Amino acid sequence: MTACAQESTINSSLKSIHWIPMQTQDKQFVYVDSSLRKQLTQKFYGAEPFTSAGYAIVSNEKNQQALINSKGDFIENYSDTDLGLQPLGRVTLLMKRREHEKKLPFWNWDWSIMGGGIKKTATYVKVEIRVLETDQILLDKDVPYDENEYSSAVYDLDDKHFVLNGNLYELKNQHLKKLNTKIDMILENGRYIPPAENRFEIYDIQQNRPIFSNLVGVDKIDLLWNGQPLQLDSINQDRYKPTVPKLLKDNSTGAIYVFPEYEKALPKQIKQATAAQLDFLKEVSLVYSVNNSPYFILGRFNYDHEVWAYDWLYLDKDGNLLDKINVKDFFILDQVGYLVWPDKHMLFTKNTLEKDWKTGKIKYVYQTEALYLINIKKGEQDPTMGLWNAETKKWDLPPNFQHIDILDGKQQIFSLQMQKDGPFTLYDNKTKKQIGSKSYDTISSNGLVREKDAENKDNYYYIDIYTGKAYRE
Repeated sequence: MTACAQESTINSSLKSIHWIPMQTQDKQFVYVDSSLRKQLTQKFYGAEPFTSAGYAIVSNEKNQQALINSKGDFIENYSDTDLGLQPLGRVTLLMKRREHEKKLPFWNWDWSIMGGGIKKTATYVKVEIRVLETDQILLDKDVPYDENEYSSAVYDLDDKHFVLNGNLYELKNQHLKKLNTKIDMILENGRYIPPAENRFEIYDIQQNRPIFSNLVGVDKIDLLWNGQPLQLDSINQDRYKPTVPKLLKDNSTGAIYVFPEYEKALPKQIKQATAAQLDFLKEVSLVYSVNNSPYFILGRFNYDHEVWAYDWLYLDKDGNLLDKINVKDFFILDQVGYLVWPDKHMLFTKNTLEKDWKTGKIKYVYQTEALYLINIKKGEQDPTMGLWNAETKKWDLPPNFQHIDILDGKQQIFSLQMQKDGPFTLYDNKTKKQIGSKSYDTISSNGLVREKDAENKDNYYYIDIYTGKAYRE
């Protein structure tokens, strides 16, 4: 028996690179660096930017995808398989996804097709995730189309431990070791919660034993006021049951730990309270813990349909009720990601909005100090968007835009659409200037833009979103 091996196209010593696809005059792509110097001789019908580790996904005239490295070698040849790359420290994950029809055993045939006979096959998805640098297989599954929940999204607990599809891995010497741990919820500072039916545990990645155990989900909070019991009931009731309850009670100590980080226990006794605050407590339905602080947020829903929001009261870990707190980088979001706390009453001063203006959805611009995208309805007009600066209490961008997209929150790069179905322009909020002079039908955060060509067909190419420089001949 004889074995032979083909020379590997994987090069773990490839230098960090930053190459971008440049569109040629024949509407194909070549790879160039930031100075527009060509780096590879090949042309591609479609191309994505290289990862810093030296890999890129390209496509041919049939819209089939392939994977290349920075030498131009094909690691994956063109096929109908969907490819995706996920950088992870010193390694790169490749996810492959291919749909196919699979014959079913006769007991799984679908006999109820409306007059169309018997369906003997079903759509399946072949999913594979592997480490490119070592060819280590992390996932290899063939699952029904409707049951495919696998992704290449990675969440880090520290610089050596990562969660992928609910599994905990340790990265060492470019090898990912799967630990015997499943994870339902990732917390801050290397903490996590494994799956459980009724009794939950909280772990720290540095310890083998749980830091909290025998925790059960509750929806009531029992407090003491002047030696008398005070119960808050129906707390944090969600329309859909969460994987981990938002209130976890330690049965051995009676301590209650609160979502989102469960890092500190609610006080068991209220030290001081006014009559109005006690009335407020009896109607509280939302309790959140403010991580990295001594505070808890208490919400009472305001059933005034003109307001349709929460009123707020605050509690510190020592049992003191407060009317205000000063915290940064903490937000309460609804189920689709829009802001609940801080609300508009905290963001706006009394006379900021015109009389006939009403605020709609609010979205925080992450990695900024105090910027928020806010929908405004002016009288009977269609809603428009603006960029509000909560620190200066002024509009950085007045609410006159049809749409504002965040391209880079930290650098405050946005794309602006002035009119419905109109073009987008690049805008730098730090310099308060438009970037470049062109407009586009769409602009993505990675620089991919779409515009109409001379034949009124969609044309895609890349730009530098920070300068407006186009990567095209």
